[in-house]
Amino acid sequence: MSVSVTPLSAALGAEISGVDVAQLDDSDFAEIRAAWHAHKVLLIRGQKLDTAAQTAFARRFGDIQVVRSAAHILGDDQPVMHVSNRLVDGKPGVLPDGEMQFHTDQCYYEKPSRMTMLFALEIPKQGGNTLFLNAAAAFAALPRARQAELMRFHVKQVYDYDGAPTIKSGDIREDAPHFVHPLVIRHPETGVPVLYANRLMSERIVELDRAESDRLLAELFGHMEQRRFIYEHTWRVGDLVMWDNLAVMHARTDFDPAEARILRRCTIAGDRPQPAQAA
Repeated sequence: MSVSVTPLSAALGAEISGVDVAQLDDSDFAEIRAAWHAHKVLLIRGQKLDTAAQTAFARRFGDIQVVRSAAHILGDDQPVMHVSNRLVDGKPGVLPDGEMQFHTDQCYYEKPSRMTMLFALEIPKQGGNTLFLNAAAAFAALPRARQAELMRFHVKQVYDYDGAPTIKSGDIREDAPHFVHPLVIRHPETGVPVLYANRLMSERIVELDRAESDRLLAELFGHMEQRRFIYEHTWRVGDLVMWDNLAVMHARTDFDPAEARILRRCTIAGDRPQPAQAA
């Protein structure tokens, strides 16, 4: 095979072409892994993957993180889940319909996933696009004094899957999973600082009172969600997309619920994010 890497946008992302991920040798895989680190989001079109082939490819990046938030729906020790508005193999899909706010997967646990990988099985004619946000670039664009101030803070991340799975609610269940992480984390490979707050799951800055926290988070979300930091992906059947879950936030646009949207998701286990260090 001959691996070709083409940037998808100025913000982040690259398309990998000339490969069948089910038949990669070690040299080609090393190129893909390097491209993932460099571009943060990778798109590989035209793949034909069953669950075993997708998870086998994912395991080349690390250990599979079994499904956590939807385990009470899908069962324990499941390596994949379907982001779907239809039944798949007799099981309900998760996060079935509608717009979904920016977030990073599993940031409400001590150890979030390191990578998320989605494979498109059925796609609506319009909508249901995925937006990817470069949270490292968003931090780098802030004034130096603001960067230093943000490094002092920690953020409580909460996810109420049963009550508010796609749009943040003002009434979050007390037993919803949650964890406090640094507001600015250090990327484990590159060492660059990354803003680690998001509109769906960041509940408050723990060092600030509620009003101050709400103001700061609203300011950060407005900054981060500028189009200059975003690549919008329009799905096709057979698309395999994987992203750096520590450096990238993602969101979903609305779509017609009468049309099927089915994507198979697996994630790679990660470690606890560490605080960024001042330059």
